[in-house]
Amino acid sequence: MSQERPGVERFVYYRVNEADAAAALQAFAQAVPAGSVRLMRRLDAGAGALQTWMEIHAADTGAQTEPALAAALAPFIQGPRHLEQFVPV
Repeated sequence: MSQERPGVERFVYYRVNEADAAAALQAFAQAVPAGSVRLMRRLDAGAGALQTWMEIHAADTGAQTEPALAAALAPFIQGPRHLEQFVPV
């Protein structure tokens, strides 16, 4: 990971099999404090399909929450986990 910079927000997306979604959501909830990371699901997921999930990590806690979730969700993620980092303009 790149050198830590002030104000860095982390956006992480990956795919979860719909059959694993409930277990993955439970693992998510157990890995980080409630409300510390926003979790979203792509709208166009169909029945039996892979769902695309997006984590949004706040700048002040992302350095801790992102690796914790990467480890907790590893058994449920299909394919790569994509991390993108943004800073305020």
